Amino acid sequence: MKKFVKVIMIIVATLVIIFLLGRFGWKIGGFRACQDAGIDSVEVSEHAVHMTGFCPGSFPEGFCGYYAKEQDGKLYVGFRFSAVFGMFERGDFDITIPVKDEIDEVIVKTRMGERSVWNAYNGFIAQSEPYGVFVKLEPGNAWSVSMCYEDLNHKMINTYYAACESGEYLFMNNDIIYVAKETEAQVPFALTVYAEDDTVVTSGEFHFDAGTEKMYLTVTEDGRIVAEPADV
Repeated sequence: MKKFVKVIMIIVATLVIIFLLGRFGWKIGGFRACQDAGIDSVEVSEHAVHMTGFCPGSFPEGFCGYYAKEQDGKLYVGFRFSAVFGMFERGDFDITIPVKDEIDEVIVKTRMGERSVWNAYNGFIAQSEPYGVFVKLEPGNAWSVSMCYEDLNHKMINTYYAACESGEYLFMNNDIIYVAKETEAQVPFALTVYAEDDTVVTSGEFHFDAGTEKMYLTVTEDGRIVAEPADV
């Protein structure tokens, strides 16, 4: 009986460690492990910065936390979301970040770029819509979609594992626009659609141009992937 209890305790401890690493371990990577986020509001006071926002994907992932660094009057903030923690928490967040000095600018920073969301002159800089790649799935057997491309350092993949209703665009990725702007070139990427049993429904290769800001792709019933006008 004692041996059985010991085994159970080891299993529980292992699961707790895995959970904590998934929830907080990413901070070891600093901003290289951070993702972009939709920002609803930014309020700056003498000792803290208060921010609210959301996961910008069509299928919101759970909010894991933030990573922040204060430097020369600027506060750099990166966010992390996870589909695993989406089972426990929503993608919305409401955080208060303590600061030591006066803040002139708040910047959202990811592994590929940064954007200003507040400064002392203009206040909160609203971003009304996400930008990047959007995908609509029409085949009835389409279960998930994966987007894969090379950034400046490594391969990036983001996948949505959920049956998708026809007629709705999925917001796939916005980091790709930073790659396009930084390299000043089109970014090739692959799109693959899977059925529930992980068999490939269809796939295709495309190029993202930062000058368009938004790219809409429709996977048709007959398995074609068609680029739609940017103003759909």
